[in-house]
Amino acid sequence: MGRGRIAVKKIDDKKNRVITFCKRRAGLIKKARELSVLCDAQVGLVIFSHTGKLSRFSSPRDLDEIIQMYYESIEGCNKSPHESQHKSEEVVGLMQKIQSKEKIVRALMGQELSSLSFTDLEQLEYQVQLGVNRIRVRKNQLVEELQRKEDELQRDNDALHKMLSEEGKYVERIVNNNGGIPSTVIATSPWQQNFLQPWQGNKSLARLPEQEHRRSIMQGWQ
Repeated sequence: MGRGRIAVKKIDDKKNRVITFCKRRAGLIKKARELSVLCDAQVGLVIFSHTGKLSRFSSPRDLDEIIQMYYESIEGCNKSPHESQHKSEEVVGLMQKIQSKEKIVRALMGQELSSLSFTDLEQLEYQVQLGVNRIRVRKNQLVEELQRKEDELQRDNDALHKMLSEEGKYVERIVNNNGGIPSTVIATSPWQQNFLQPWQGNKSLARLPEQEHRRSIMQGWQ
């Protein structure tokens, strides 16, 4: 005996309604997947239960991309023929402006001049000369800035050389005044003080003969 047809109306029993929803939802998603595979169709499916729970399916693209395609399709269908014609005229006008600008650029580069009249060539020459003048002015500004920086660096370099020269003369004057040994070195370097102490502490060594002088130094080190 065949199965009886179920009346398409709201199921009053809550439990049966939930069971039917789960079964039909699974069957609907299965059919959507088969449709996308068999027919290479972009299928997007969104289902909300009576409690607000979301179920979604999309194939082969992401659901967001399918929704975007839907909005673009709706927007295209809602446009009037007059608006489409206006957009086409605007696109044509923009294309003409682009071509005109490209032609001017090629002319400024010295290309495709055969189609220009004498007046156009004069106007082109004026524009080129004006551009050259602006470039020359900017170039001179950069040269002046570089020259000014070079002068500043040269002054700093001269000041540094002068400072080093004065320091060198000061050190040389100290060395000459202290018998070849800078007093600043003796006062600030402990190593120099320890090394030079035998020479400066025992002045009688200076009067000994050379051999005795060396022997005394060796005995002091031992």
